[in-house]
Amino acid sequence: MSVDSRTLSVTKYQCFCAMMAALGSVNFGWNIGVINIPGDVISNCVTGEKHYNGPFPSCIPTESTIWGVAVGCFAIGALIGTIAGNPISDRYGRKFVLTWGPLLALVGGVLLSTTTSLGQLIVGRLFVGFAAGFCNGALSVYVGEITTPKARDILGGTLQLATNVGILLANAVSLGLAKPPLWRILFGITGVIGVATTLLFPICVESPKWLVSRGRVEEARAALIKLRKGADIEQELQDMVDDDAKAQARAEEAPKVNVMDLILGRTPDNLRHQFIVVCMLMFFQQMSGINAVIFYSTQIFNRTTKDDPSQIPTTAQILSCVISIVAAIFTFVGMLLGARFGRRTLMLLSHGTMALFSMLMAVGSIKGIDGLVITMVFLYNVFFNFGVGPLPWAAAAEMTPAYAMSAMAAIGGAVNYLFTFAIGVYFSPMQEAMGDYTFFFFMGFNIAAFVFCFFFLPETKGLKVEDVVAVHSVGLHCVLGSRYQIRASKDNDDSEKAEYA
Repeated sequence: MSVDSRTLSVTKYQCFCAMMAALGSVNFGWNIGVINIPGDVISNCVTGEKHYNGPFPSCIPTESTIWGVAVGCFAIGALIGTIAGNPISDRYGRKFVLTWGPLLALVGGVLLSTTTSLGQLIVGRLFVGFAAGFCNGALSVYVGEITTPKARDILGGTLQLATNVGILLANAVSLGLAKPPLWRILFGITGVIGVATTLLFPICVESPKWLVSRGRVEEARAALIKLRKGADIEQELQDMVDDDAKAQARAEEAPKVNVMDLILGRTPDNLRHQFIVVCMLMFFQQMSGINAVIFYSTQIFNRTTKDDPSQIPTTAQILSCVISIVAAIFTFVGMLLGARFGRRTLMLLSHGTMALFSMLMAVGSIKGIDGLVITMVFLYNVFFNFGVGPLPWAAAAEMTPAYAMSAMAAIGGAVNYLFTFAIGVYFSPMQEAMGDYTFFFFMGFNIAAFVFCFFFLPETKGLKVEDVVAVHSVGLHCVLGSRYQIRASKDNDDSEKAEYA
């Protein structure tokens, strides 16, 4: 007798499809990291100014604030791509977006690798950002829809893992390709990743849940047979059909709301608390300072190592590569911790330790203790991956009713990308102005985030969304009171229910 497919963990084909889908997010990470190591070569012309093969300059001299725009505009492209990709994914399927969206990176790659001006560089960064944002939204949905609950615990962190792998690859390859004119090859690789994704992803199946939502039940059955090889998929398929029927009924009772409805409070439930929490978690994620480290780690390390930036690879650049390896490794650790500890606990741990490490980083810089600075940068990155990195992205899905989930996620993503852009633009001139005291700035935001999470972030691990909505849809409130405590338990048939303290 075949095993019930709902009880399966990760199968080879599930893992394969998740990894193929994640190539778009590898490209996302690539374009976050690729600007880091060659930054001084391109903007400060540390290896000298000359031309190669006619019109192509060795560098593009740029003032630090304007260079920050070139770095940060990638996030604006990602924001636009996310907004554009969601309705296309719903209408044409996750596979359509994950197959053809990456081709947009080819346009950006061509613009970046042939750039002769700052304007062309910025437009290229916008294109690769758009391609990354276009795919990222579909990736998280696709992985959630092709996996079983047990597999989702393992593969649910695919987006962040793929992003960190992309950053790692960009930093590693940059060590050999940062000099002119080789940095042009470095920028062109994003197009190669995009084309490879478009060629490889058609091997994977469409999301069976999306197929069911379109009435294509037999195609969904065929997809499930491949995803759950050897298992009995009939009950799982029936569950999908039943869930879709319930969703259609709820949609008639409570139509989906848009972004403005959420902002103005025009929702059947009072979602003001959820709205503020999602926005603040995304805000604090960026103001924790992590993208200052990712975008500018070479500059941060160079203040300690005092390398000659023209002697590539420098010690600072090698350390930047090593820190991306550490981030990729501890992404796995963060996934394991997420399965064991509560969301609130991990967010408090993550922000609290990052505040401490920010302070020690600044102290080490002021006192000239190089080892302390380097160690704190590494620990800062490690503890980010325990909570502040992955959990804000899950907040909307774990606290918001289905009719408002897409709009809440869009608002959270918008806040995140906007402040990613702000950090990219302003960190470099802020570091010039504040010098060794720069990370006291981020220490303050991490302390504020710790206080906010302590008083306002509800625990959602192991709880039904409906129960969280029922308890917390009462306007902004402190979650410490007993009336807001929910604990999950299991009844005799092993389905979850909530108990209120």
